[in-house]
Amino acid sequence: MKQLEEIKIGNEVVYFRKDLLGWHIVYPNKIDGKINWKNLIAGGSWFKLIGTILIVALILGCINEYSNAANVANECLSSIPKIVVCP
Repeated sequence: MKQLEEIKIGNEVVYFRKDLLGWHIVYPNKIDGKINWKNLIAGGSWFKLIGTILIVALILGCINEYSNAANVANECLSSIPKIVVCP
């Protein structure tokens, strides 16, 4: 992992890393030897985790609704009697 720069503001420490596009705030997995559980579980922010869960639930709901509509359409088409035009 690239070297992190840290800035202490009050009682908190903010970690920065420079890359191709400039400086960015990073959330390291380990701070002072302790695991940063918020970063591992939520990706740095609980709001990002909630947003990701909502988007995944929306996509799964759309897939479920589409498959349900396709099943209803297949049942409807299979219940129509077949018409024989030429014997």
